[in-house]
Amino acid sequence: MDALRYFLVPAMTLTGVAGFILGGPFVWLGRPVRLAWHRHLRGADATGYRPAERSQGALARDCTGCRYRTIYLQFHLMVALYLAFANSVATGTNPIWGTDGSAWQLIGSIASLAWLSAVPTLPVAHELMHRRHWFPRAVAKGLSAFYGDPNRDVAHIVTHHVHLDTAKDSDTPLRGQTIYSFVFQATWGSYKDTWEKQGEILSRLGHSPWSWRNVMWLQLVLVGAIILGVAAAAGPIAGFATVGAMFFAKMFVEGFNYFQHYGLLRVEGDPIAKHHAWNHLGMIVRPIGVEITNHINHHLDGHIPFYELQPEPKAPQMPSLFLCFLCGLVPPVWHRFIAQPRLKDWDLHFASPSERKLAMAANTQTGWPAWATTD
Repeated sequence: MDALRYFLVPAMTLTGVAGFILGGPFVWLGRPVRLAWHRHLRGADATGYRPAERSQGALARDCTGCRYRTIYLQFHLMVALYLAFANSVATGTNPIWGTDGSAWQLIGSIASLAWLSAVPTLPVAHELMHRRHWFPRAVAKGLSAFYGDPNRDVAHIVTHHVHLDTAKDSDTPLRGQTIYSFVFQATWGSYKDTWEKQGEILSRLGHSPWSWRNVMWLQLVLVGAIILGVAAAAGPIAGFATVGAMFFAKMFVEGFNYFQHYGLLRVEGDPIAKHHAWNHLGMIVRPIGVEITNHINHHLDGHIPFYELQPEPKAPQMPSLFLCFLCGLVPPVWHRFIAQPRLKDWDLHFASPSERKLAMAANTQTGWPAWATTD
């Protein structure tokens, strides 16, 4: 039964597919209405993987296979989502231009495509990019193309997992930084780190960074194939709508990323510990996020399968991820009522003496109170 909760991921995307098949106002079905679910199910869920499952032989293997089959469905459903969108435009059931209601249809289409390309898709891609076999990592690249960053695995693994909470990590927001500047910092950092890492590898092999072997060309191929495929099937306006959906999907991706390490600090070279990430243990966000919000356990060993990650309720916690996202859109609210109180607690009760010094220096630079001593 535990495996069934992960069907929330394909269920979300399937709702969006159904909306485009039905057409008309139903194209809005893929929008972020699931925030309402979390409003009513916002309690923390600290339950973890049950080791007893290991002793149940075939049943345990079936449970594991069911969990992975569930998340692999996401790739097929994302293809179906964009095909359904293109077909709805081509057949006229979703008139995104040329009628009085076209603006409403266009906005609804972009909203549904962007949301579903980000929220259920990123966590699945994230899980698969950490697997050792080439096949899940290839599927991760295909999924990441829907939010415009199929090579995210490169920067994520070789930069973020090595340098998290330090100045070298573009995925760690600074104290006082807003979500609006961070999404562009993280986007640029992902592309830049991938280009630099690929350049280093190719140079060692005696090839130019501009060689066709550079995976950055794969980004153009995969992203371009989605955009041109939709445009060929449903016209240039649908193609531009796809570009818009990918842009906003990327903003959603980095927007949620903003809350995983906000304001945290670590001395470069020090080992990663349980206080170096925020955890969001909501009942709904955990299965929808494929346990990505059970965050620090993942950073301690990135190869642990998502369903074996153990929640760390005594590690630093944040409120509901969706609540954080909504508050983050209004920076004074986010900083005053969530970020500062949580970081004050982190500085006083979790940070090492060296980290506390870094924290107080960061507070001074940001104009925040120096609420901890550094003696």
